[in-house]
Amino acid sequence: MENKIKNSKILVTGGAGFIGSHIVDELIKEEPQEIIVFDNFLRGKKENLKNALTSGRVKIFEGDIKNPSQLKEAMQGVDYVFHEAALWLLECEEKPRDAIETNIIGTFNVCEAAVNAKVKKIIAASSSSVYGDGIYFPTDENHPFNNNLFYGATKVADEQILRAFWKKYGLDFVAFRYLNVYGPRMDFRSVYIMVIMNFLNKIDKGEAPVIFGDGSATLDLVYVTDVAKANILALKSDVTNEVFNVSGGRETSLKELLNIILKLTGSNLQPVYQPRDKKLVTRRFGYSEKAQKMLGFEPEISLEEGLKKVINWRKEELNKN
Repeated sequence: MENKIKNSKILVTGGAGFIGSHIVDELIKEEPQEIIVFDNFLRGKKENLKNALTSGRVKIFEGDIKNPSQLKEAMQGVDYVFHEAALWLLECEEKPRDAIETNIIGTFNVCEAAVNAKVKKIIAASSSSVYGDGIYFPTDENHPFNNNLFYGATKVADEQILRAFWKKYGLDFVAFRYLNVYGPRMDFRSVYIMVIMNFLNKIDKGEAPVIFGDGSATLDLVYVTDVAKANILALKSDVTNEVFNVSGGRETSLKELLNIILKLTGSNLQPVYQPRDKKLVTRRFGYSEKAQKMLGFEPEISLEEGLKKVINWRKEELNKN
């Protein structure tokens, strides 16, 4: 596979965030000329780029995808774009107008700036939220849009915007429908945190971990470096105008996930059960055969291995303070 990255100039929106910063780390190994991290630092952190910045290849551009003039300036001379900037699911539910302005209009702005800068290809983050409540499992890319949340609605729109830019302007793209991405640099201090961090935060305090629902709701957990590597594979490939699931290929119930975490932390705490938000889906199990066949993607990190890495990273972060 041709290394299109070597000596190229690449922009990563949301590049100081959870997934974006891992993409930056993987990009550095490919020896680009320059990586521009475009981030408004509302959730992204410069700390996430600590190792990347030592490479001398990374430049930070503090900007917002809602601002076309900032994108235009940052995009000058850029060959490729990774688009990771977005509001998360719970934020979108609480602030629907912000969701539209950031996730939909922001994506339009990124695509428009990319066309004007003659960018060769954009690799963009979509989400398995476009599927809503699954009709069949494992869910593949042919599953119909069945979303009924604002976040999922923005991701459906983003995919359609990318297709429209490809059709009208020839802007090559690949979009990834991420399943449940986890790993180091996950947020564990704010209001919007994933279930893994909720469990670990409770265990740390010696409090009973909370399971919402009866524990049978499932996730398809995929480790963040596997996700970053899928993004690199997509850029290097000649594939365009395609969407792909990126999943770990294993369905894990909340109860099973907690049992693994309790075992890894040596805790004997028992969970308490609380009502689950009925708006949220109860089952996630994706199928990544298309990405395997067309991009050569294979998840490498097992769930137990990945959770160990998360637990160790979180301990290190807490010990810094």
